[in-house]
Amino acid sequence: MKIKFVFSTLFFISLFVQVINLLEVSKIIEGDNNNFFKIIYLSFLKLPTTMLEILPFAIVISTAFLYRNLISNNELISMRNLGYSIIDIFKPVGASVLIIGLFFLTIINPLSSICEKKFERETLKDFSKLYSIKIHNNEIWIKNLNENINNFIKFSRIDLKRMNVENIKIIEVENDKSKFYLAKTGTLDDKTLNLKDVKLFNMDEEKLINLENLNLQVNFNKNDIVNSISDYKLIPFYKYNKHLQSLKKFNLYSPEISFYYLYEIFKPLFLIMLSFVVMGFASKFKRNENFFKILFYSISIGFCFFIFKELLTLFTSELYISFWIAYVIMIFTTLIIGLYQSINIEVN
Repeated sequence: MKIKFVFSTLFFISLFVQVINLLEVSKIIEGDNNNFFKIIYLSFLKLPTTMLEILPFAIVISTAFLYRNLISNNELISMRNLGYSIIDIFKPVGASVLIIGLFFLTIINPLSSICEKKFERETLKDFSKLYSIKIHNNEIWIKNLNENINNFIKFSRIDLKRMNVENIKIIEVENDKSKFYLAKTGTLDDKTLNLKDVKLFNMDEEKLINLENLNLQVNFNKNDIVNSISDYKLIPFYKYNKHLQSLKKFNLYSPEISFYYLYEIFKPLFLIMLSFVVMGFASKFKRNENFFKILFYSISIGFCFFIFKELLTLFTSELYISFWIAYVIMIFTTLIIGLYQSINIEVN
């Protein structure tokens, strides 16, 4: 019953959000002469991410209506008369939430990453003919294409706040001629790569030239590199650790990112705690409780926890508390509220 309630709630909320997605997508691609089916396709690419974001609300609302259903049919009273405690009744509900949480983590999370990347490729300008930026083995590889000259650039170390680079290797191909550059340090100033202590090897003439400085014109800037690395919400869960290491190496790390990754990985646990809290409130509903009253209570609880999470994210990003402490606070706060409500029900 719990799984049925969750997915039915998720369906109706997603349907409502999809209407908003359609409007947003139509604004994004306005003027591109795209047909209605293209807009539908793009809006569905946003669906997995939408489902991940609204899952906590779906858990809250579905739990409230599940207990309302049990109370209205006298099933909750019957189970209580048979000697089951509130915790006993919650066990299958919690198990269902755990299964759903693991499904969304292992299946929907990677799917949303794939769909979001496709959405960006479809809606953003195509720069593939100018440059492409990849991270591999904690190194940045950049293919830079000009009209007649193609550069293949590798940075072993880069400080993206100061835009200083070290251990630069560049292969330049111009028509049928090839050159190899090796530089110890350099800086990226807008779209100019300033190299120092450069060794230039002309492969065709087999000559080695030492240069103090060399300026190369490129088609990318700091923002292009930062965007290719730091869009952490597009990373699937199994690449979180690797991505964090890359961010630390390139001086882009933030505790906010660690808190987000920790929240996503342990979201099944948080969803169980959240449904536990709702159970404590929902078990006090009366028979045939007003539909809108239950809906209001459910949305209010979900909204309060959303604000609470955002506050913890803010405190973490401002370095007031560590991301581990923030997550422990979030979990234990929900656990304590749920236990308090459960004890009250048992006592009364």
